[in-house]
Amino acid sequence: MQSEHPAELARLWRAAGPSRLGRRPELDTERVVRSAVELADRDGVDAVTLARLAGSLGVTTMALYRHIGSKDELLGLMQDLAVGEPPEIKDAGDFLSGLREWATAFRRVYDDHPWLAGVTLASPPLGPYSVAWMNLALVLLRPTGLDWGEKLAVLGMLSGYVRQSAQLAIGFAQSGAGTPEAEAAYGRSLAQLIDPQTYPEVAQLVASGALGAPPAEGDPDEFTYGLTIILHGIAHPPAHERAVPK
Repeated sequence: MQSEHPAELARLWRAAGPSRLGRRPELDTERVVRSAVELADRDGVDAVTLARLAGSLGVTTMALYRHIGSKDELLGLMQDLAVGEPPEIKDAGDFLSGLREWATAFRRVYDDHPWLAGVTLASPPLGPYSVAWMNLALVLLRPTGLDWGEKLAVLGMLSGYVRQSAQLAIGFAQSGAGTPEAEAAYGRSLAQLIDPQTYPEVAQLVASGALGAPPAEGDPDEFTYGLTIILHGIAHPPAHERAVPK
């Protein structure tokens, strides 16, 4: 979890105050972090070294430490800035549609910043942008009647699903495993390796031709389908739990 050192929080919320000379400095935390995010978007997060970042800004590495405390702090600042402002979602009482829009927009954040899914989370939502996304989700959950602990559980489940789906998509894209051709090859390999008596369901899956088959017209993609299942579970909890209104 990110340190709650006052200086770090001030930088995270850009509350360090103006220059004592009364003018905007040539270099500030915002510019450093935005440059780091641009570098990560272009070349990957491993390319964001302090030396390379300093070179892109035309300053010395030591100059960066006036605006960030450490490389770990920089990564936390980058995560919050990359998340950005949440979308405007009208609270019309339809919390399922609102949460679907929230999760879909959050997934687009990972699509726009592929490196984000591979970075260890610096903390629970702590920066201004991350807190804004959390606040929006809690607003959308108002009609459910869930208590605060349950709302946090829902929020963690949704954000975790979005992050994991992004990680899988990136991994498949890098390895080529997500293409229909790769899936079909996977099915052929399974057919040669497994014993239908030992793995009867897997054998039926392979025989069905579903692996590598193009989706039927109108079928949702995997992310949308998984999200629908999660939202259905939120709307229809187990019978022994308190019912959530539709």
